Amino acid sequence: MNNKTKNPNFITLLIRSFILTPLIVGSLGVVGFIWWWAMIPAILVNIYYWYRYNRRYDSVDWKAQIIAQFLAVIYYLGVFAVVLLIKKYNYLAIPGNYFASIFPYNLSAFLVWGFKLLDTLPWMFLASFLSSLAGLLVYRIKARKFFKFTLQNAAVLVGIVLVILVPSFLQFERGARYLGFSPDSADNLTDLNIKQYQPFTRSDKLVSLDRPSKVKISSNYPKINGATALYPTYAAMVQELYSGVTEKQAEQLVRVDSTPVAFDRLIHKKADLIFMAQPSKSQEQEAKKAGVKLKKVKICSDAFIFFVNHKNPVNNLTVKQIQNIYQRKTTNWASLGGSFIPIQAYQRSEGSGSQTTMKSLVMKGQPLATPMRFQAPGTMGEIIDDVAGYDNSNNAIGYSFRFYATQMKLQHDVKLLKVNGAAPTINNIKDGKYPFVADFYVITRSDQTPNTKKIVSWLTSDEGQILINRSGYVGNK
Repeated sequence: MNNKTKNPNFITLLIRSFILTPLIVGSLGVVGFIWWWAMIPAILVNIYYWYRYNRRYDSVDWKAQIIAQFLAVIYYLGVFAVVLLIKKYNYLAIPGNYFASIFPYNLSAFLVWGFKLLDTLPWMFLASFLSSLAGLLVYRIKARKFFKFTLQNAAVLVGIVLVILVPSFLQFERGARYLGFSPDSADNLTDLNIKQYQPFTRSDKLVSLDRPSKVKISSNYPKINGATALYPTYAAMVQELYSGVTEKQAEQLVRVDSTPVAFDRLIHKKADLIFMAQPSKSQEQEAKKAGVKLKKVKICSDAFIFFVNHKNPVNNLTVKQIQNIYQRKTTNWASLGGSFIPIQAYQRSEGSGSQTTMKSLVMKGQPLATPMRFQAPGTMGEIIDDVAGYDNSNNAIGYSFRFYATQMKLQHDVKLLKVNGAAPTINNIKDGKYPFVADFYVITRSDQTPNTKKIVSWLTSDEGQILINRSGYVGNK
């Protein structure tokens, strides 16, 4: 191609790679931090930008382009990785001056700095890098200037693959070192060591009755499932009622899952009884659609609590203030007696017991603001860990059930808030002073087996209620 335009020098290529591409992706892709697909227009524009560049110069400097783009992505990912390592993989402890190092990403840098949306940041760096290379590749293919297989080109390809793996590696490392993930963990990876509550082991975590139960089940054992927060209760129940069961058999008979999974297993006849909070409307519709009639019996109650970082000076909120926070009508702690910092209001995933309780008990039909991705952890354990992790800002708020937060997932870096001046104590739950009290149920299908009926009846008996109260919940009696 006979092009009269002089090829830019390497310094100009570095400016394009370090500044112009981040400007394109950072400004047009800013909403991608909330919805990943919103990054697509920015990626396409950057591909077109580099396609036009290569069409103009006939890609004669393609090797220099790749080097410049590699240097840019190594800088952005490298600085991010180093800062993350220094701060022990706690996104929320990263200081504000780090964001000056990514200023070319303009609007996105401001958003990340203001809302701590660091989960998506390395993927934006990667999108900038790959879309730049894609612009070069599109032009070369259209111009029928195919790359030849050489050792040098193979090395470039290996380098690209390694760069692609970096964001995944950083997220995995954060999970392992900060959130407590390991491949050998139980299903609820960041929650707690579930095995310490397993029945028929030598664990002393499970409560028991003073004398053997009057009810015993020695065959045709019902399969039990339920929410994580209730596992110590129904595990203790199984240990009291099931006779002739080994530890290995108990693992098959008693599962602990998230509320949505447990509910799904019940309606698909993979569980006979489940323990959970009030099912959501969508879950009830799901059962109706599957032709399953449910039987629900209340067995106990507990406080639905709100917690903040222990350094947050706020100790009490009213019901209205909590509702305003979760509707984003109140967005700064200063208006609530705290420091002048934005409020990060964490929520749980849709269908979870705590999210259903939040909607029905706290919001009372008022809509919740849609959380940003980092504000909707997968488990109750994650929400407590993340609020505790706000070492620098102290601006998070989350919710859970009292027993889970104080007994199962004890985290010393969070504190429970009073609501309307009442602390979530057992006495305040019983006398109604604490405003948010959630009921828990044992739920079965209408086609109960004799032993299933026996368990449901026992849970509301004096013996069952004694065990429930000893496990830490507030029983019906």
